[in-house]
Amino acid sequence: MFTIRRPARFQNRRLAQLVLPLAVVVPLVWFGAEWIGQINVAELSESLRELSTGQWLCGLVATLVAYVAAAAQERAIVAHLGLRPEPRRARGAAMAAAAVAQTVGFGPFVGAVVRRRLLPSLSVGQSFAISAGITLAFFAGLSLLTLGAAAFGPETGYRGEARIALVAVLLAGVALCSVSGPTILGLRRPGGLTLLRLGAWVSLDCLALCLAFWALLPATARPDLLMLLPAFLLGLGAGLASGCPAGAGPFEATMALHLPGLEGHDLLASLLAFRFVAYALPALCGGVWSLLGPSLLEPEAEAALAPVPPLAERDLGALARAEVQLVRQGDLGLVGCRRGLVWASRAMTGSRLFLGQPLSSSDHATSASNSLAAARELTAREALWPLLYKAEPRLAAAARATGWAVLPVAREAVLDPARFHTSGSALARLRRKLRAAEKAEVVVEWPDILPFAEMEAVSDIWVRRMGGERGLSMGRWARDYVAGQRVALARDASGRLLAFVTFHASLREWALDLMRSRDDAPDGTLYALVVAAVRQAAAEEVPRLSLAAVPESSFGLSGLPARWARRLTRASCGLDQFKQAFAPRWERRYIAAPGRVRLALGAVELALAIRPRPRPGAGAG
Repeated sequence: MFTIRRPARFQNRRLAQLVLPLAVVVPLVWFGAEWIGQINVAELSESLRELSTGQWLCGLVATLVAYVAAAAQERAIVAHLGLRPEPRRARGAAMAAAAVAQTVGFGPFVGAVVRRRLLPSLSVGQSFAISAGITLAFFAGLSLLTLGAAAFGPETGYRGEARIALVAVLLAGVALCSVSGPTILGLRRPGGLTLLRLGAWVSLDCLALCLAFWALLPATARPDLLMLLPAFLLGLGAGLASGCPAGAGPFEATMALHLPGLEGHDLLASLLAFRFVAYALPALCGGVWSLLGPSLLEPEAEAALAPVPPLAERDLGALARAEVQLVRQGDLGLVGCRRGLVWASRAMTGSRLFLGQPLSSSDHATSASNSLAAARELTAREALWPLLYKAEPRLAAAARATGWAVLPVAREAVLDPARFHTSGSALARLRRKLRAAEKAEVVVEWPDILPFAEMEAVSDIWVRRMGGERGLSMGRWARDYVAGQRVALARDASGRLLAFVTFHASLREWALDLMRSRDDAPDGTLYALVVAAVRQAAAEEVPRLSLAAVPESSFGLSGLPARWARRLTRASCGLDQFKQAFAPRWERRYIAAPGRVRLALGAVELALAIRPRPRPGAGAG
C-alpha cells in the first residue's frame, strides 16, 4: 500500500479555488437575505407567466448567437496555437465546453475536460492551453468593452474615469504588442488579424447575452438597452471571475443595484428566466453532447494535409522539384500526408502560402483539383485562406476553374542540360560574355571543401551593394544552408575568389539559388559559372536545370495597376537580361487565392515576407 502526497502548492491552489467563490457568495447571501425574504412566491410565479413567447424566443436566439460567437473565439485561439481539429467536431466541442464550463464554474478546468473528451486528437495540455487562451482573450475583450460602454454610453457619474482607464489600457496594449520578437512574456505573439477576430467575437458574445437578458425583462419597466449594457457587462465579468456556478451571486447583486426601478419579483423572474435560457438549457445540451457525442460521432478523419517534420537531405533530393529545398533555410516548412505528398508552405497572418507544386518522391502525382481541395481543408482548420505562389499552369488552371482569382506572377527560365550549347545567333551575347571571362583568366572550380570565410566575404560585399537579402522564396547566405548545395566558385589568376553560385540539387533537377560576386569581378564571370553548372548537370545526367524565375512585368494587369506593377519589377530587368542570354525555355508561374480581395491581401503579406533585409553581421567590412 502506498499513498500519493500532492505538492503543497497544488493543495493551496485547490483551497483557493474553493474559498474564493465562498468568500464572494456568502456576503452576498447575507446582505441579500432581507431582499430575498420579501419576495412573494405568488407574485414571482405571476411575473414568470407574464413573459411572452416572443420574449422567450428572443432570449433563445440571442443565446444561440452568443454560443456561436464563443465557438468562433475558440477557432481563433486554436488557429493561433497551430492546432488542427476536425472543423465540425471542433465547433460542437467549443459550444459544449463553453456551455458546461460557464454553468458549472471553474471555467478553464471544466471546459478543458469537456473539450478533451469530444476532441481526443488534442492532448490534455493542448486542451488546457485553449482554455487559458480563451479565458485571457474573453476577459481582455470584456474589460475593454465594459470600459467602452461606460466611457461612451449613457451619461454616468464615472464617464470621465472610464475614458481615462480605457485610454490607459489601450496604450498599455499597444506598448505590449510593439515589443519586438515573436513572443510576448514567453507566449507566442498573436497577429493583428487574430486580435481583431477575437475582439469582434467577444463583443458579439457579450452583446448577444445582454440582449437575451434585456429581452426577458418586463416590457413595462424595461430600461434602454444602452443604459443596461455597462451594468450587465460589469455583472457578467464579476460573476465569471468569481468562479461561482453560472456566476451566481455577483451578477444578481449587480443587476439589483443598477435596476432599482424593477419590483423584486419582476427582477427575480427575469433573472431566473435568463439563467434558464443562457445557462441551464445550454449546459444540459452541452452535458448530453459531451456524454453521447464521442459514441455518436465518426472517428476523426485523417487530415488531407498537415505540417510534417523536416525531411532528410536524401528524401528532399528525391523530389521532382529542387526548389523545395528552400525549406532548409527555415522560412518555409512542409505540409504533407501519408501518401508521401509534400508541399512547401508557410502560415502567414491571414493566409497560408503554398509554394510551387505539391510533390511526391514517387512517380504518382495527385490531381490539381485534389491538391486544391487539400489546401482548402488545411486552411479552413487554421482559419486562414490559401495562397498559391509560383504555381505551374495545370494547378493554376484548376484554381481558375473553381472560381479562384489567378494572375501570372513570374516566368521561370528552364534549360535542358543534355541539349545545351553555345552556338547560334540566340546565344551570341552569351559567347561574348564567356570570351570576356576567358580573357580575364577566370577559373571555375567545384571544391570538395567549401572556403566559407572567402565566400562569406564575397556575400557581404554583394549584400551591401544590393541593400539586403530577400527571403522566403529566395535563398539567403548561411554556412549550414550553402553546405547542402552544389557550389561553383570563380577565381582570378592569383587565386582570389571573385564570385560563386549555388544550386539546389535533386536527382531530376538543379535550381539556381545564390549568385554572389565582388564589385570588381570581370565581365562574364557569373555567365561562366552558370555555363559550367549546366555542363556539370549534363555530365551527371540531370534532365532539368532551372535558372529560377523573374517577375512578370505587369502581372497580367492593365491600366494604372499595370503601370504600378512595371515600376515594382523594374529592378529585375537586369536579371531578366542575364537569364535571357542562355536562351532558356520560359515557363509561366501564377499566384492564386479564393477571390480578388484575398489575392491582394495575400500578395501584400508575401511581399513583406520576401522584402530585402540586411543580414546580421553584413555591415562594414
